[in-house]
Amino acid sequence: MRYPSVTVIAVLLVLSLACQSYCETTTRLSDHVSLTPGSVNCVVIEKDNARLVVYGDPAGRIKEAQMVLFTHSRRDVAWPGRQLVDNGAAAVVPSADVDGFAGVEKSWNDFTTRRFHDYAQQGTKILAKLIKVGRAVKQGQDLSWQAIPIEVIDTPGYTRHAVSYIIEIDNLRYAFVGDIIYGNGKLLDLYSLQDAVAEAKIGGYHGWAGRMADLIDSLLKVSARKPDILVPARGPAIRDPGKAIDLLLERLRAVYENYLSISAGRWYFKGSYDVLARRVLGPKAEVNWMDWAEVIKDKPPGWIVPIGNSRLIISEDRSGFLIDCGSRRIVDEVIKLRQAGKLTGVDGLFITHYHDDHTNDVAACLEQFDCPVYATGPVVEILKHPGMYRLPCLTPNAITGITVVPEGHKMRWKEFTFTFHDFPGQTIYHDALLVEKDDAERIFFIGDSFTPSGIDDYCLLNRNLLHERTGYFYCLDLLRRIPAGTLLINQHVVEPFGFTPAQLDHMTATLTKRKELLARLFPWDEPNYGIDERWIRFYPYGLKARPGRTIKAGVRAFNHSNAPRVFEVTLNLPAGFQAEPAAASVTVSPQTERQMDFDLIVAASVRPGTYVLTADVQSGPWNLPRWTEAIIEVR
Repeated sequence: MRYPSVTVIAVLLVLSLACQSYCETTTRLSDHVSLTPGSVNCVVIEKDNARLVVYGDPAGRIKEAQMVLFTHSRRDVAWPGRQLVDNGAAAVVPSADVDGFAGVEKSWNDFTTRRFHDYAQQGTKILAKLIKVGRAVKQGQDLSWQAIPIEVIDTPGYTRHAVSYIIEIDNLRYAFVGDIIYGNGKLLDLYSLQDAVAEAKIGGYHGWAGRMADLIDSLLKVSARKPDILVPARGPAIRDPGKAIDLLLERLRAVYENYLSISAGRWYFKGSYDVLARRVLGPKAEVNWMDWAEVIKDKPPGWIVPIGNSRLIISEDRSGFLIDCGSRRIVDEVIKLRQAGKLTGVDGLFITHYHDDHTNDVAACLEQFDCPVYATGPVVEILKHPGMYRLPCLTPNAITGITVVPEGHKMRWKEFTFTFHDFPGQTIYHDALLVEKDDAERIFFIGDSFTPSGIDDYCLLNRNLLHERTGYFYCLDLLRRIPAGTLLINQHVVEPFGFTPAQLDHMTATLTKRKELLARLFPWDEPNYGIDERWIRFYPYGLKARPGRTIKAGVRAFNHSNAPRVFEVTLNLPAGFQAEPAAASVTVSPQTERQMDFDLIVAASVRPGTYVLTADVQSGPWNLPRWTEAIIEVR
């Protein structure tokens, strides 16, 4: 993908945007409580010449307060409270989230390596600098200010360890609930809910919105307190809490039922999906499960050898062609076949997608079998430069010397015809290989994108986009166009299988309905922003630097909207760093991505270590400070 030049914006424009975003009108909610809306809501409670602040003050106009109430530690919400804490206010934080405020240096140091082989799939909106904790609280503990009782209730869901605060003042009951709701029945995004579900024995990578049940419990807990006014961390104050919460519960459950009904995970986890359904939809959960695809019980044809989650195609002259290589065990098994005389060598290696269990030991394979590596265009960049991305299940092992094949390219190998296809299914960076044996079977090797029970989109951080000509809509359309009778092979499923035209239509209709449901759930103008964490991202994500040197950094913006959109970015630099420019903007056409480029100057005095670079993002009505980040390792 080519990235045209960007328009650099001057410092005066940055200041103008900041004023536009933060200088909102202050509303007095009651005699002692005022609200200044902004990128994060600023709530001020004043009594007897003392001041308590909830969330913080994005505008920086409040110079001091006695106390700041934080509901959770996410960087994009907690940052406005830091200056008040630095000026002497006591930071009240959730007990379970203390490390999220005070332990950030260790978190980032660990993350330089932990971001590879990461199956926990937690968000990275971690504070770049610590906030000193004044008091840690949890449900059931006494907390008060100026003789006003403050009830603390645990409200996990949007984040793992969040709390909410219930305060009665001016004959009103306020609930300060963080990000568990956004306005009237909406939620900012779903990808923040990705997590393991221990009850269903499902890990973080497979836990699509895994904390949705926790979020629902938290919403019900808040509703049971019968507040008069809800004030979320972001979005408008809510004056009919019961109605707003009921609407959000209805929308969450509708989206979840839609997801479960065509999920590939049901094939892998069988009865666990009934557990998932009951947790979110209730004990009498009803899901419109899709009938499973027809499965060929006799396993693959004899010319296909399953080895773990790789497949080896063996020709009549005993030459081999391998699909994926994620472990040393796979290499060893191929060597054994050669030693047994069943295989003369490997003529090629095709990579379906970047996940570590498909790529981690490609180099070991090439040491034994000197052969070309094939991949289609969209997958190539991440295979060559995995450290430049923040995505699930990355390997640190780059693959070089890739033979790039375009969409639809045909190649003759032995008695087979290969057709290479882009296939953005399980992840946006994915391809597939159609293999047709002369006068015999046709097999479509689809990586991890489908199982007999449906689509493989259970990790929201894989970027499963819902545009008409992208993601699974593209894949389903391609499955309609491949030759009739072609069987599908998932790298983790031994048995070939095939969908009927009716099943393909059903999955397409379900995804179309899902997009409609998400449009009602999210406040964005286009629902893909709420399921795509990486719509704006640093590239490279992992930067290497030396003191006294200049390095290149970029920010890529993907426009999910249906009209051209301007994205404005301002960098927040660690101490000892400068940038040229410090801010930039770019106009992006619909469903395309463009990049803004920056030079980062590292002072000679900067010590070796891990540094966090963040960016404020402005686009249309959205002002999103500290929204995305890159990590810089200074050596």
